[in-house]
Amino acid sequence: MSTPNEPSDKSKPVVKDKNPHNYRKVGYSLIVISVSLVLIGLLILFIGGNYHFSGDIMAKQEIDSMTPKSGYDVVAFDYTQPIGAKIQLLDHANNLEDAEKLKDQHTPDYNGKKGQVLIFDKSVANNTQSISFAEVYAMTPTSGYDVVSFNTMMPVGARLAPQTLDALLGAAVNDSARYSSANVDTQIQILTFTPSFDDNLKQILGSNYDPVTVSENINQIKLMPAKMIPPPLAPVVLPPVTNTTHVTQNTTMSGKSTGTTTDNLGINGNVIITHSSNATTSNHTKTKSLSEAVGVNSG
Repeated sequence: MSTPNEPSDKSKPVVKDKNPHNYRKVGYSLIVISVSLVLIGLLILFIGGNYHFSGDIMAKQEIDSMTPKSGYDVVAFDYTQPIGAKIQLLDHANNLEDAEKLKDQHTPDYNGKKGQVLIFDKSVANNTQSISFAEVYAMTPTSGYDVVSFNTMMPVGARLAPQTLDALLGAAVNDSARYSSANVDTQIQILTFTPSFDDNLKQILGSNYDPVTVSENINQIKLMPAKMIPPPLAPVVLPPVTNTTHVTQNTTMSGKSTGTTTDNLGINGNVIITHSSNATTSNHTKTKSLSEAVGVNSG
């Protein structure tokens, strides 16, 4: 019903057409979003179960940044440092002979420590190999057995971690079984390293182990000073000791011998000494306790 003031034939409001350029912008945005989702999916597919992907990138960048464009870099590798800070630049040389002299010069500064002095050449692959060998050698004990965890998904230089160092093979076998039973990560293996660097490297490289490659490595890793502390000597447990000493002597009282005195000395945990003296004129017992939970009984 129309109002008196409005004409009865009033037309409906006109809706203007939308700008077609807006439709293009929306379409482009959808395309960009779709491409981004595809790239994210491909990245997830590429990474898979490797949750150390970012660490792997950092480790590769660290080795790459320490690889010289020319000549040779002398570096210190410390497996105990976090990823991205394991390699420290020490010096540079234009030829291998000078690099070896610099390496010998810096090596005494790291004797007995975790770091190992290495030579890097212009090849990233060679330098990565040197880090891999040096990491295994750092875990190789001078004696005894080193139980280590090997994370197959971690980057080179951060794959091994020491668990315990045993002097005897039996103890190492027990510790290895104990760590293996407690391990829930399928990407981690529990290994037992011996003083043989080659045997330990075979456990890590498997079928990729090549003795020629090891011997031709620029750093001659197997000839470097060992970095693991030898296992301590097995503790010696002594059985309880009990000693009893009997001393019989004659005593003289008032110028004549009137009896005998027997001294019993017993040592067993808390030591008590009881002294008893029998004579015609006296009969007494004396007990004395000493400090430090040790008593001496003289009797």
